[in-house]
Amino acid sequence: MATIPSVVREITLVGEQIFDHTQVVRAEIDRFVERFERNERHREFDGILRASHALVESSETPVEGLFDMGKMEHMTQCVDDITKKLQTLVEPKYQKEHDVYLEKVKEDQKKYVDVCREQAMNKMRSMTAHR
Repeated sequence: MATIPSVVREITLVGEQIFDHTQVVRAEIDRFVERFERNERHREFDGILRASHALVESSETPVEGLFDMGKMEHMTQCVDDITKKLQTLVEPKYQKEHDVYLEKVKEDQKKYVDVCREQAMNKMRSMTAHR
């Protein structure tokens, strides 16, 4: 079994440092802070805090007052207007031309399938005739 003086001699620590980890902990904290700042994690953390504060503020905002002032109706109307505009953007402007084009594509595909089917039938007939 080792005695305290022999342990102190082996690990080259002053006797008070064996139970006082302040220097080691301080060095670890400094290293962590330096890495944290170098990686700019504090900016991400600040962003998270700002978002959290915004959520808290919005949850504490009295919505009834906004309804009473008519702001919610106005906002809803603006959203509805934007929705209508977006819906007009997704509708083809040349619907008739688009329908004609789709019908032509459908006919061309049917003709192609019929030609392929006819060729396959002819090939099968010729194979059975050669047997």
